[in-house]
Amino acid sequence: MTDERIFPTSAWNRVWGLLSGPYPTLISRLVLGGIFLLSGLTKLGVPDTFRASINSYDMPLPSGLVQIMAVGLPPLELGLGVWLLAGLFPRFSAALTGGLVLIFLIAIIQAMFRGLDPDCGCFAGGGGANPLGVAAVRALGPVGTFLTNEKVGVGSIARDLVFLLMSLHLIFVPTIFALDNLRHRGREKAEYEESEVLSEKPGEV
Repeated sequence: MTDERIFPTSAWNRVWGLLSGPYPTLISRLVLGGIFLLSGLTKLGVPDTFRASINSYDMPLPSGLVQIMAVGLPPLELGLGVWLLAGLFPRFSAALTGGLVLIFLIAIIQAMFRGLDPDCGCFAGGGGANPLGVAAVRALGPVGTFLTNEKVGVGSIARDLVFLLMSLHLIFVPTIFALDNLRHRGREKAEYEESEVLSEKPGEV
């Protein structure tokens, strides 16, 4: 017989029952959506600043790829943030978000093990950042100050691991209060009405 003092299965079942419900995914969705929205907004339209941040990681990337990332990544982050907050294509958005977070983790870990000390770069700060994004981050008070000045290290790795888990959470567990739910409901209603119309037609002889 399994000793429940060592393996408290009932406690794990309660935790999993909570996490597998739709309401906790709302927290994951709003946190990830808000983070990616602000991150993309602070770097939007300032590719030179973001390119310098990417280069500070000293990774052997082609200059063309760095330029594509500097121009294309901020609007992608911004779009993913809007989709997540609205609950539009949440699993697809979470999959893309998780992929980006994984890339960020690789960059941060290699920088830390090589002894580099760049700013995290997740939220552009200073005079080279997007003014609207800077204002939005500053509105968060001390949290915003921490985000714009965060350095690469154990803390940033732990943070991104949490974000990765949130992305996986959204991929595997349905969410609630999402536009996608209305979209699916509308499609199911249309399919039901179509089946009702077809069932009312007389059978062919």
